[in-house]
Amino acid sequence: MADVRKSTMVKILLSYDMRRGKEEACQRYVMQTLAPGLARLGLRITDAWYTLWGDAPQILGGGIVSDLEKAREITQSGEWRELVAGLEPYVENFQVRAVKANGRVQL
Repeated sequence: MADVRKSTMVKILLSYDMRRGKEEACQRYVMQTLAPGLARLGLRITDAWYTLWGDAPQILGGGIVSDLEKAREITQSGEWRELVAGLEPYVENFQVRAVKANGRVQL
């Protein structure tokens, strides 16, 4: 989680590609388990994007937290690890980044 000051709003970005044949199960997991779980952890989900074509992750989602300390607390928690582990059977190329939130679309 580089390039983010401690007292600045932070956006956590998740990106991944859905495994072929697992799209429906992936979407169900995200809507029924992952998103509510991230909200419980304190991540305020702000956007979700689906790439139709081009050289980019198929799915990009983001949410904000109050500061870098909160971002670290969330991404190092046991519940985070469980949520991500539950997503793994459905996705590949999973990545997490933390950036300074700027109120715009961030990639």
